[in-house]
This record gives sequence, C-alpha cells and structure tokens, in this order.
Amino acid sequence: MDSANNVQPKKIQFNRSLFTVDRQYVPALLKSLHTEQEDAIAEQLVGADYALYLLLAVEAAQQRANALVEIALHWSPPVDIDLALCSINCKEEHFSDGTKLLVFWFYEASDPNNWMEGFGEKFFDFTVEIDFDQLSVYSVKGPSR
Repeated sequence: MDSANNVQPKKIQFNRSLFTVDRQYVPALLKSLHTEQEDAIAEQLVGADYALYLLLAVEAAQQRANALVEIALHWSPPVDIDLALCSINCKEEHFSDGTKLLVFWFYEASDPNNWMEGFGEKFFDFTVEIDFDQLSVYSVKGPSR
C-alpha cells in the first residue's frame, strides 16, 4: 500500500484550546447570522455556554474582514479575504485584575502550518477578544500579515 495515500493533514494543536470550529462548518454559521437559526447552529458547534460569544466574535471578525476585502486584493500577493475559508479556535485568557477574555482566532485553514513556518503567502487571520463578563467585544485585530 502506498503510504503517500494515507497521509492525513496535520492538525494544529492549540495551547489551552476550548474548542475549534472546523472550516467546513463556518459557511453554515455565516449564513445563519441574523436568522432564527443562528443560535441553534452556534450551540451545535460549540455548546450553549459559548454560542453567544461565538456569534459576537463572528460578527466582529466579519465587520473587520468586510473593511479589508478590497484592500487585500491589492496586496502582493493578492488575498481573497473570506471568513468562509476559516477555521475558528478559542481559548480563555485570565488577567490579574480579574478580567476574563475569550480569544477567538479565525484563520484561513488551507495550510496554516505553512503560514506558521513563514511560507503561507495567501494566509490571513483575525483575532477577536470578547470580555466574558461584559459580553462585549474587547478588541479585533488582524490580519497579521
């Protein structure tokens, strides 16, 4: 048997990850925004405890992406910024003042390992921080290229 046919894409391991939403589910999540289905789909993906936070993060990342779509087409090389191409990772950050943030990382998932090693020219990502207690967007950053 040819071992090259059995090669599985390497999954990125995130430190202290709460969950990862695989990119195959993100288009359905994006389509559900502002519909009756958004809560149900978010809950299916990340559970009831994190669904509202996920929806806030997706909306914030989508606003940031929308503002950069035209600009990114003129980058060298051009980048097609589309959140439907992303996977989403989330982790918690705790600070000494008692602040607790949920940090969502939206990353174009075709080959993030290459990007991490400095080879991904078309890679893009966004980071959205949500204040856990205030249920509000703390910051939106990206893309990091």
